Amino acid sequence: MGRNSGPAWTRHRVLVMLAAVVAGAGLAAVVVGVDGDVAASTVSGDAQPQARSAAATNTLTSTTTPKPTTSVDATSVPAADPTQALATAMGPLSANKTGDFSVAVLNQDTGVTAGFNAAETYDTASIVKADILAVLLYQAQQQGTPLTDDEDAAATKMIEASDNDAATTLWDDVGSAAGMATANTAFGLRNTVPGADDYWGLTTTTVADQLTLMNVLTSSKSLLRASARAYAANLMHQIEPDQVWGVSAAADAGTTPALKNGWLPVDSDNDLWAINSIGQVSHGGHTYVVAFLSSSQPDEQTGIDQASAVCKAAVAAVAGR
Repeated sequence: MGRNSGPAWTRHRVLVMLAAVVAGAGLAAVVVGVDGDVAASTVSGDAQPQARSAAATNTLTSTTTPKPTTSVDATSVPAADPTQALATAMGPLSANKTGDFSVAVLNQDTGVTAGFNAAETYDTASIVKADILAVLLYQAQQQGTPLTDDEDAAATKMIEASDNDAATTLWDDVGSAAGMATANTAFGLRNTVPGADDYWGLTTTTVADQLTLMNVLTSSKSLLRASARAYAANLMHQIEPDQVWGVSAAADAGTTPALKNGWLPVDSDNDLWAINSIGQVSHGGHTYVVAFLSSSQPDEQTGIDQASAVCKAAVAAVAGR
């Protein structure tokens, strides 16, 4: 898998704050085990990357039917206690789990957030490619220049096809680990550590930080301008069909989720699999960002099946379904 795999690295656990304010949603949030802070300052001289499709919008969740009104599905009323609802929903899935997993959900309309097993740290595998994209767009914005044709081509391959060579090219372009760390600090990612020696797939992170990253890519209060978010949306809506799983399982019929998944056999975990999924979905008249991280999966398909089941149950629980 190219530089998406490498020598043994020690997996560690990092405790994260169990209460925070989700600035990316612009609303006070009930946060359990996740920290959704997103810096809301602006940057002068932003770039204007050109989205490759006129259909790209300022949100990462598109529909194949006319945009719904602001009314909410009566069957989707946010849980009175989303933390407890999520814990209850995860009970049977945890009892039959493979490996370890964590999940976090943010309702971007209400700011309500809940997390399960949120203090764990995991290898990112290819979900770090969404972070590389965010850093690339942020740096272009700071420099006041559009993406080059080569950067656009590499970003397209990296997100839509999860191409490793393209990811390596852009990882190098943004300054490797140092460039990633600087931008991630600006984004508010507190517990994400770029992979050492350019093994970008061994970047470590938490579900809290992945919710923050999804807010960077979607929230109007993000450091990224609307044009950059629209560019990212266009790419994340066009994931290759065989890579559509995990967070996408929580999306309502007739909608297209924004998605980035990752899968990697980890040397330091006896070649057991890291299976991860981040994205944004429409569910019951609301918009949610979701992060699922896992480790020690016995094989790729088992981990994928678990990711889809957990994401679907997690969003339904926080939605009150």
